[in-house]
Amino acid sequence: MDFGSPTKASAVGVFAAAARTDALATRGSIPVDLPPEQTVQSANAGEAVRLDLKARSEQAARDEAARQQGDTRRQADRQREQAMRDVIERRIVIDPRTRAVVYQKTDRSTGETITQLPTEAMLKLRIYSRELTERARQAEAEGGTAQYVERTA
Repeated sequence: MDFGSPTKASAVGVFAAAARTDALATRGSIPVDLPPEQTVQSANAGEAVRLDLKARSEQAARDEAARQQGDTRRQADRQREQAMRDVIERRIVIDPRTRAVVYQKTDRSTGETITQLPTEAMLKLRIYSRELTERARQAEAEGGTAQYVERTA
């Protein structure tokens, strides 16, 4: 199947480039043998770079003040943490009823327990499970029917 070749547009005639009217010889330019439309002119360099030392020293002073303020905040945070360490007592205790290791954080001034691992509810569940197991063993030893307690969670 032939679609044929697409038609190509071709230029008819010769085009002459228009002479540039904005290309003017500037003072200090070098004469060349090129026509005006092919010449290149340099752009203005613009203003010189200025270094404002006073503004830089003011910025450095602001940066130093911000750094000192940050140091002051960090020091206040450290003092607060130290005060909290002095107020909170951490200890590890073995619970006599369950014989489990218990981690406690208590407030020294009030004696109140802030955090405890394992929780009081978990310790009570362990006591309840241990009592059920003991009752089942006693019932089995007395010749009754054995009731099994599953201890996996």
